[in-house]
Amino acid sequence: MMNRRRFLTRTAQASLAAATSTFWSNSSAARAFAQSVSSTYKAIVVITLNGGNDANNMLVPLDPAEYAEYSLMRGTLALPVSSCIPLNTASGAPAYGMHPSMKNVAALYNSGRALAVAGVGPMVMPATKAQIISGEVPLPASLLSHPVGIAQWESSQVVQAPSTGWGGRIADLIAQQSGSLPPVLNAGPNSTFTVGNSFQAIALQGGSLFSPLPAVLDNAALQLAQSDASSQNALVSQVAKFRASAMQQQVLMDQAMQHAPLKTVFPTSTFALTLQRIAQLISGRSVLGASRQIFYTQQTGYDTHVDQMGTHAQLLQDLDSSLGAFFAALDELGMTNQVLVCTHSDFCRSMACNTDAGSDHAWATHQLILGGGIRGGRILGTMPDLELGGSSDVTNPGLGMWLPTTSVTQMASGIGNWFGLTASQLASVFPDLGNFPAGMIQLS
Repeated sequence: MMNRRRFLTRTAQASLAAATSTFWSNSSAARAFAQSVSSTYKAIVVITLNGGNDANNMLVPLDPAEYAEYSLMRGTLALPVSSCIPLNTASGAPAYGMHPSMKNVAALYNSGRALAVAGVGPMVMPATKAQIISGEVPLPASLLSHPVGIAQWESSQVVQAPSTGWGGRIADLIAQQSGSLPPVLNAGPNSTFTVGNSFQAIALQGGSLFSPLPAVLDNAALQLAQSDASSQNALVSQVAKFRASAMQQQVLMDQAMQHAPLKTVFPTSTFALTLQRIAQLISGRSVLGASRQIFYTQQTGYDTHVDQMGTHAQLLQDLDSSLGAFFAALDELGMTNQVLVCTHSDFCRSMACNTDAGSDHAWATHQLILGGGIRGGRILGTMPDLELGGSSDVTNPGLGMWLPTTSVTQMASGIGNWFGLTASQLASVFPDLGNFPAGMIQLS
């Protein structure tokens, strides 16, 4: 339930949006303000790959000996080595390739604008296989559950039902830098990630997913809501105030997206259209007066227990083409170094193939971090030892369920550091970071 403080904050934000709408309709004033925010602007875009992405086929070993092990373990799920897109590697480093559907992401990686984080997952603290098997180090709550796994990634905590997400907790700290709207904006379904102690995300509507009201009806509905806000019925009044606030926020977002239309053409998938809407808001950031923003969205369908190869290829192709267009739009805006994109997913999938030509729930996975001016072209963390039942595999008999060597907290806090959080703010947003002596990942 929204508390009084949060309600008053959102009402104030909506009032500011309405009060400044005339000012921002003046294009010369908007351009002038854009110059003041562009130099300091930063945004995080979090994409949850819902269902458990098979990262074992996103990054494939190309060294002949390693590939032979990979192929033996994967069986019918193994990608032909010749189909994988080679990634640039430092001299003497192991060679890896990217899934053939991911040509745009591979190009970003090879140009130093993207990296992968290997062997990452929810963890209580660093642990060896022996410590996990003996119970010396506890497992995250409800390990391998879809909803809990997503919530743990999005909260950077290992409890079963986290109440806030790391995006929302950052939003609590940057309210003064988000301009006329709340700091976190949600272009997907309801998410733990976007929930803070003081702020929750507002939804981005529009595109082909939602049809906005015609202007005449929109204005009429707003007038009705504003009239009902003075009702003597407390429930009617409260609901009307929320409705009026939401509509005013939507008007401001529409102004932002129409301020500087993009020339970049996006694919027509649902996921691509959500990224297009995020790019349009970044393009119109001067209308909002924002120097810090956080965006969230999802791509669904990754629960590939059956007939994985074709489904997974289509999902990654949609992800890749959408990200390709998104980064083309950022290049168009000159904002590539100021917007950082990262992926989340419930968990990885087993290395071993099941009897339905799919794979099952596993643990440690590999994630992507793109843009943001990071030092890309590298794999952070440790790739698993490809041996069923070996030092990286916590299942018996061996199914290829990899033990994380980097925690979600270490990855997320590295992103928070890139965003400009101070040491004390990082400790507040990521209270489990102290459990990991190696500290956060380094993106520069």
